[in-house]
Amino acid sequence: MLIPLKVDVPMCRQPLVNYALIAIIVCVSIAGFTDDDLFCKLAGIGIETAEGIETVEGESFFIRDIQIRLSTDDFPLPVLAITSSFLHAGWLHLIGNMLFLWVFGNAMNYKFGHLGYLGLYVVAALAGGMAHYVFAGGPVVGASGAVYGVMGAFLVYFLRNDIIIMFIPFLILPIYIRIWRFSSGWIILFWFAWNVFYLSLGADMGIALWGHVGGFVAGFAIALLCAWTGWIKPTQDEQTLLQVLGIRP
Repeated sequence: MLIPLKVDVPMCRQPLVNYALIAIIVCVSIAGFTDDDLFCKLAGIGIETAEGIETVEGESFFIRDIQIRLSTDDFPLPVLAITSSFLHAGWLHLIGNMLFLWVFGNAMNYKFGHLGYLGLYVVAALAGGMAHYVFAGGPVVGASGAVYGVMGAFLVYFLRNDIIIMFIPFLILPIYIRIWRFSSGWIILFWFAWNVFYLSLGADMGIALWGHVGGFVAGFAIALLCAWTGWIKPTQDEQTLLQVLGIRP
């Protein structure tokens, strides 16, 4: 497992919107842990129960079949794509996503400004959620689609900046931890390629792979457009993906 700890991006202002987003996500997720009705409403989870008697070899058994489906009774799909991004399935899910959002989101909040970053997050959450609903189906929770969108935008503006990674090999005994420093572009491309690879295999891993890909593509496209048009310019010590490829000066 590769866990990001820090990116080498000097910042001249506080990423207040990212702080606020993390605080809101944590609060809503904790509320969802304790309130099943709130969780189901924001995640678009509908529960159907069928009961009956089944007879096997002369003996009767009471059967209850519970099915979980995607429900738009409370909110339409585009709204659910955003509200579900504020929920998480458990503490490890929440902590993992918030760590990624802290590492990459702080830098992108600095780069895009407060309103621009908020827009980036919302669009990435929307794109990730809708990609899951369209291509995978079923309810989904978690901020990972939005987080991957932030990572996609990070790739455009800071692909050559270093990232400090903690490597934990769970499959090797005895377990040991290593701290490495890499160019962030290679690590982000690795994470994205990992999702695409498992999608190509048709793997069902209990992970919203389509949400990750949809969010990443949206964030990458937004940042690419901003870099191409010059709406958000790099500083003198920064190089965008377009500059590295020699497309823009």
